[in-house]
Amino acid sequence: MMQNETERHFEMNDLDQRMRDAYRDGQPVLSKARAAAARHKSFLIACALVSLIAVLLAILTS
Repeated sequence: MMQNETERHFEMNDLDQRMRDAYRDGQPVLSKARAAAARHKSFLIACALVSLIAVLLAILTS
């Protein structure tokens, strides 16, 4: 009986460690500079798309 409980204990510890490792590996951490650069790039892309749509609408309605 004690052997079975010991095995379960080690299995649960191994499972807990694997879950912590999977969580850590699955959560990329961006630096503030990289996050700001990504926001800036997204903003520029959005502005370009809005400008393109405005030009296309101007061409189509004239």
